[in-house]
Amino acid sequence: MSLVFPYLKGKLQRRVLLEVSLVLISLFVAVTGLRAETVVIHADTVWKMTDVVVQEKKYLQWKVEKNNQWCFNPELFPNGHSADGIPVEALKGYVFPGQPIGMLIGRIGDSGRMFPMGTSGIVRVLPDEDGEFLYLSMNDDIFGLYGKGFQDNTGVIAIEVYQAQEK
Repeated sequence: MSLVFPYLKGKLQRRVLLEVSLVLISLFVAVTGLRAETVVIHADTVWKMTDVVVQEKKYLQWKVEKNNQWCFNPELFPNGHSADGIPVEALKGYVFPGQPIGMLIGRIGDSGRMFPMGTSGIVRVLPDEDGEFLYLSMNDDIFGLYGKGFQDNTGVIAIEVYQAQEK
C-alpha cells in the first residue's frame, strides 16, 4: 500500500484507498449502466418481494449463484435441483402453469407480468412496469392441491440481479 500513497500512513492510507475504490466502482456503474443487487429467496416462500425496483428503458438481467440448489419435493429430490426446475410442466394451481416445476419465476409488480427465470436470463422492462418491485417465487403448487405445496420445500438460492440500460 505504501507504494500507492507513500506519504500517507496507516488508517488514513486505508481510508484513502477505500474512497478511491468507491469512486472507481461508482464510475464503472455510471459508465456501464449496471447495478447489481443480490437477492436471497427461500424455497418455501411464495412471491418474495425484493428490493429491486425495475426501471423503464432497462433490461433486467439475472444469474443464480453457482451450485445453489433448492427443492420442491425432498423425498423425490433429496439433493435438490437448480433454479431451472425439472422438465415437467406445472399444472393449474401452480405459480406459473405450463413452466417447469421448481423453476425460479419472476413477476413485476403486485399482480403484473410473470416470466420464467431459471438460473440466468434477461427480460426487457416495459413502460408500464417502471417503478414496480420485482417479486420472486419457486414454481410450485400454491394451494397444496397435488401434495404439500410450499410447506415441504427446502433450500435457499441467491440471485444477482442487474438492470442494464437499453441501447
